[in-house]
Amino acid sequence: MSEIKKVKAVSMMPAINNLLKEGKGVRITVTGNSMYPFLRDKKDCVELYKTSFDRIKAGDIILVQRKEGGYVLHRVLLKLKKSVYILGDAQRRMEGPIYGNQILAKAEVIFRGDKKIAGDSLLIRKLSLLWTLVLPFRGIIMKSYRRLRNL
Repeated sequence: MSEIKKVKAVSMMPAINNLLKEGKGVRITVTGNSMYPFLRDKKDCVELYKTSFDRIKAGDIILVQRKEGGYVLHRVLLKLKKSVYILGDAQRRMEGPIYGNQILAKAEVIFRGDKKIAGDSLLIRKLSLLWTLVLPFRGIIMKSYRRLRNL
């Protein structure tokens, strides 16, 4: 069996973009904690597919290219006529406006261990809505969760 080599997503973005443009799905492992607790660093994966601005709605997890060139996978918090505002699930500050030409893909599937979860499943939608509603209290909730987990 050959060795599995891990590489940073940013170095793979040209290849990922080409696959997405060809209509193929791309599975990437989540890195970073900005989408915690819904997506866990180096444990969960998402399957990305090219999408259009018209198909994006609040609650979707999208891959965007920032104006300065970096890439981020965050949730759509607000959709307007020509732009969206995004927010990591572990964050409290919105980012945007993000325009249609910056949106590269949408997470259609989330992989957590052996489980395959549709990115727009009713459960995910309801949980993300609830998580959005508690936005002012996220810091307190996460701090309490960490304390309980460490007991």
